[in-house]
Amino acid sequence: MRFSVLQLPNDMIGSLQLHWLTAGFSFATVALLCSSTPGLAANPPPLPPLTAVSGNPRLPGKFVWADLVTDDVPAARRFYEQLFGWTFADLGNYTIAANDGRPLCGLFQRARPADKPQARPRWFGYISVGNVEKTARAVTQAGGRVLSAPAKFPKRGEQAVCSDPEGALFGVVKSSSGDPEDFLASPGDWVWVQLLSRNARFAADFYRTVGGYEVVENTTSGRSSDYVLTSKGYARATVRTIPAGNDQVQPTWLPIVRVASIKDSVARARELGGQVLIAPKPEVLEGRAAVVADPTGAAIGLMEWSPEQLGGGDRK
Repeated sequence: MRFSVLQLPNDMIGSLQLHWLTAGFSFATVALLCSSTPGLAANPPPLPPLTAVSGNPRLPGKFVWADLVTDDVPAARRFYEQLFGWTFADLGNYTIAANDGRPLCGLFQRARPADKPQARPRWFGYISVGNVEKTARAVTQAGGRVLSAPAKFPKRGEQAVCSDPEGALFGVVKSSSGDPEDFLASPGDWVWVQLLSRNARFAADFYRTVGGYEVVENTTSGRSSDYVLTSKGYARATVRTIPAGNDQVQPTWLPIVRVASIKDSVARARELGGQVLIAPKPEVLEGRAAVVADPTGAAIGLMEWSPEQLGGGDRK
């Protein structure tokens, strides 16, 4: 995943104010598409390296990749190709999506389980870690589950797929080539990621334990995120407590893509058969954020973003 630079100087940490997406989601319950592991180790495709620049430093805590689990890869592919301009390459049972020639995520097919009619396709991200096996043990000890045991892929490195104590899916990876550097995301790139939780404090503590994050509490009034997960002075993700009364919203990670125009992107998503789950609201980033579902039902965030909004960094 390629995120914008949001460096947090020490004098900003205590008064951090980040206004992200509200958590009043109306989409159906997100669940695993199958009870079996959604990993790829059983039939490993030739996964590409995370960066073409071998020897890049690792950035523990950074979200560096994402996968979509869906029961209709062709439909999802058509949607994202026309909405974001992504290009695709098939690697056996796995499809790689790229933005402007840079690989940024994968799509793989899983049938919806007959005994779980509420199951929906979902996106999940991979966190860079220094030791996958050690992190997998920490996940289990902290109350989470390892769904796909640590496995090595020749070009990618080592990775595993896990869920936190509330069932939110995430991956961990130790890249053999190092991690993509921090830089200002272009339209079509991942720009942010937010965790929706029943208890943001509990969730933040879990990810502090397994991901080594420093946790910054957001104490501002009218906030739309409760905690920020940071590493090496950079904000990596936010954690939001799902408001009471939203029982249909299940804990999950929501990845967010930068777009050139939120208005045009929302309209285009509708035209392509997607559903608008949260329309742009003036009180959320001045109407520059939205959440849509692709035609298969997977939720994804959209954000019209400029570095001036949050003091972003230079383009690299």
